[in-house]
Order: sequence, then structure tokens, then C-alpha cells
Amino acid sequence: MCSWCWGFSPCIETIKQEFNGEPIRLVLTPFRVDITEPMDKKLRNYVLGQWQKVHATTSQPFDFNFNVPDNFIYNTTIVAKAIKAFKNQLPEKELDFMKTLQFAFYAKNQNITDQNILLELTKKFALDADQFLQNIQSTSTADELQQDFDLCKQLSIQSYPTFMYLKKEEYILLSSGYLPYAELKPRIVSLLKD
Repeated sequence: MCSWCWGFSPCIETIKQEFNGEPIRLVLTPFRVDITEPMDKKLRNYVLGQWQKVHATTSQPFDFNFNVPDNFIYNTTIVAKAIKAFKNQLPEKELDFMKTLQFAFYAKNQNITDQNILLELTKKFALDADQFLQNIQSTSTADELQQDFDLCKQLSIQSYPTFMYLKKEEYILLSSGYLPYAELKPRIVSLLKD
């Protein structure tokens, strides 16, 4: 639920295609996980401003009407848990599911913090719906998510998206924040040559 991460989605798709043998690990960040108050007008305007910037930079689609309910709480916890719950069944489709969620939120104005909408968005995948819902609420999913958060803290990640390369147990920063693929590709190629 980070608009710059949605903007980065085409870069990930291109990386998957061009560097087919290299695995991509999605690490979820603690972005907006402690939020308990509904969005106010100031935050809505800020968010829409960010969406305009992301769209202008990346051409990713957005529905700028932003028709979420007035009581919408921009908390990403359930969405992050849904991604982990999905990965529990279909790890090879995790990035595809994240892209599905992002498109639903940014381009279709769907409230993906609603568990029923999350379940609906799994229907295009061969997934056991009951297990998915159980996994969202499970302790193991919460623990797995916390491990991601701990790694983000350990690596001092503060900008989203952050793209890193793991080489011999060392994380090498390739981008902190959005970076177009044309700028990212030479960095990846250089690392892979080494």
C-alpha cells in the first residue's frame, strides 16, 4: 500500500523477465502498520498528491477519485498478513498477488483492508480460501511478518521501495526509493558480473 512501490511494479516485472534465474524475495516493511485513526482531509490530500507524483513519474494507473469510506483507516497490517498467508500456499505467485492487490487499491479504488475484498482478489489464483483466511489470523503469519520488519530495521530501510541484492550473506543497496529500470539495470548487471 505504498504508492511508490506500485510505481515500481513494472520494474519488478522487467527484472523477473530479464534476470529469470535470479530469485526475487519480497520483504514487507512496517509501513503504516500502527495506524488506528481514520484518514482526515489533510492526509487524503497528501496521499492524492503522492499518487499524482507517482503517476507522472511512472505512468502507473490510479483512480484519483479515491472513493474509500470516510472511516477508512490507512493501516497496512491485514494486507501484509494477506500477502504472507497467500505465500504460504503459492510462494511462486506472491509477487503476482501483490500486484493484484496494488491494482485493486490504486486503479480500482477497492478497500483492500477489507477481508472480504482480499478473499475476492484471491479467486483468480488456485488457492484454498479457508486456509488463506486461517493463515491471515495465524501466529506463524504474524511471526513471519515480524521477521520481515526486523530485517528492515536491521538494514535501516526507511525509503520505499528499497531494492537490494543479497551476495554471500551481504545486502548490497541498489536503490533506496523509486528508481527507473533504465537506471537500475546497469547496477544489477554489474553485480551479477562480479
